[in-house]
Amino acid sequence: SGHDWWHIVRVRNLARFINEMEQLADPFIVEITALLHDTADSKFAADSEKGYLLISEFMDKNGLSTIRDQVLNVIKNISFSSKSTRVLDDPLFYVVQDADRLDAIGAIGVARAFNYGGFRNNKIFDPEVISQIGSVIGTSSTISHFYEKLLLLKYRMNTLTGKQLAAERHEFLEVFLKEFYKEWEFNNKSL
Repeated sequence: SGHDWWHIVRVRNLARFINEMEQLADPFIVEITALLHDTADSKFAADSEKGYLLISEFMDKNGLSTIRDQVLNVIKNISFSSKSTRVLDDPLFYVVQDADRLDAIGAIGVARAFNYGGFRNNKIFDPEVISQIGSVIGTSSTISHFYEKLLLLKYRMNTLTGKQLAAERHEFLEVFLKEFYKEWEFNNKSL
């Protein structure tokens, strides 16, 4: 459910807001890109290429051929783990990628991380994987995911508005982790 319809709605709303603040891209193209951005996500689609084909066909059938390539280019490169080695210099990309990344942090991001971790049958936390706060020595838990991805997103925002929104959401991640470790290492002598 971390990549369900409501994720799409949140990304669309965030993208619209960022674009209204930044005035970077055509509002319609921002919305259609946000609505379609996870259609071919490799985490859930068995065949990403088939997903890209579905997007192309949908856009062609609905009179959107003129923007199809731009939208597809953004969608193909939006992922944190995108295999693309080049940086897209496209304001549409900046807006939609920031919106998608913002939905991965803050309170919603924490909920999504644990939802996805459960879906993948990951441990919540493995103290043998993290030797100390911030020092990842392996991957096997949802808490590890915070260090591998979520805590990095604040520094990878493209727009000023994205950076401002990410700062607050990043702070929530840090507060959450501090409380998590406090509860994990509970010592009743401290009461």
